[in-house]
Amino acid sequence: MKNMEVEFKWKADCPRAFYKMHRALESLGSVGPAQRWKLRDVYLDTPQGDLGAKKIAFRLRCSNGKWEATFKTKTAVVNGKAVRREETLPLPAATSFAQALHLLHTKKRWKNLPLQQLSPLFEIRNHRITRSFVMPRFSAEVAFDNCRIIVGKQRVLFKEIEMELKRGRVFALEKAALFLTQKSGLLYSDRSKIKTAIALLQTQKNKCKK
Repeated sequence: MKNMEVEFKWKADCPRAFYKMHRALESLGSVGPAQRWKLRDVYLDTPQGDLGAKKIAFRLRCSNGKWEATFKTKTAVVNGKAVRREETLPLPAATSFAQALHLLHTKKRWKNLPLQQLSPLFEIRNHRITRSFVMPRFSAEVAFDNCRIIVGKQRVLFKEIEMELKRGRVFALEKAALFLTQKSGLLYSDRSKIKTAIALLQTQKNKCKK
């Protein structure tokens, strides 16, 4: 499914959650070594909330010093599974958030989305560990996210585990997700990092109105 992201999410707020999933993964067989990433995700929208109204999440990401813009359609997480459209625009000329945002403003539009008035909503700082694995009918990547969600002056710690399909059959990914759930004993997540941040943002807006 081109430009479609298919992933499963697990809660990681219980003791040794990351360890339990690492052990479950290793029992699958061919799992790659851990890779570490330092991510800074700044989520944007127009002052009028044009993207949010279309159920689109738009971010600028710095991944180990490299910037890119990505948008995803917002979907519900059902039994840990999320399926959404995802498009990414590399920004190799950017070396800072200000430069990356300026490049978007200069571009004006991308994929029929307005870019000129985009401004920050909230930020997620993430220390991520990824491990990839290959099975006969699919390949996937599992991400262990240890995040700090920043909304105004609020700071909220958030942990989760994601498994994203990279190639192959969705039903094979579903079978692997069920196996990992049973083996690790972890629960599927019903709330993403983004939805948590949006809920905090809405709470702040409601307080300001009072």
